[in-house]
Amino acid sequence: MIKTTQTPLNKEEQRRLNQIVQQLLDSNDSVEFRQPVDYKALNLHDYITIVKKPMDLGTVQRKLNSNTYKTVEECLDDIQLIWDNCKLYNGSQSWITKIAEKLERLFKKNVRNYLPLVNLPQFVPKQKDAGADVFQEEPQDQVSYNDKVEFSNNLKQLAPEQIGLIVHMIQNTSPNAFVEIEGEKYQIIVDYIEYEAFVKCQKQIQTWIAGDTINKKVKI
Repeated sequence: MIKTTQTPLNKEEQRRLNQIVQQLLDSNDSVEFRQPVDYKALNLHDYITIVKKPMDLGTVQRKLNSNTYKTVEECLDDIQLIWDNCKLYNGSQSWITKIAEKLERLFKKNVRNYLPLVNLPQFVPKQKDAGADVFQEEPQDQVSYNDKVEFSNNLKQLAPEQIGLIVHMIQNTSPNAFVEIEGEKYQIIVDYIEYEAFVKCQKQIQTWIAGDTINKKVKI
């Protein structure tokens, strides 16, 4: 099985999400992230200009318990937004960013433990321009959201033997992106595919879709 759709939020997923959020709240490192940033009291006058959608763990917990989220991914995206907002506003060298990165690692570890069939959220962080109120995407080799969607949609068009080859290619280069469930069932976690491997897999898939014959000697 290759998971490409949003995961409906049922009682079991809600219970597991609550466990993930509670573990973050219980962490001694999460004090600064348990409630909304009081930018007025802290005299952070540019905060709401830079951070377009503020988020915190307390708000996530309330939204989760009030059934605001309709899918698992909506909740995970909000949690990821907490770390992204912190890195965006404070910069990569700030002490608070280091704490956010530590909590982000804990968050992703718990998602893998509690929700192994759900893709982890992954965002391209933005940077503040030092000379003006302009924000630019960081130049880096990172798969965009649109590329991930295209990859998932293209996979659906492949024949079983072609999917098998893509799985083999991913296993060889990004073993952490491949999860065996049971028997012949498996899941590809797109977020864990190495950038170069993703590009080569995508090119191979596009070649097949364009009508070329399957090439079982493809290596990456």
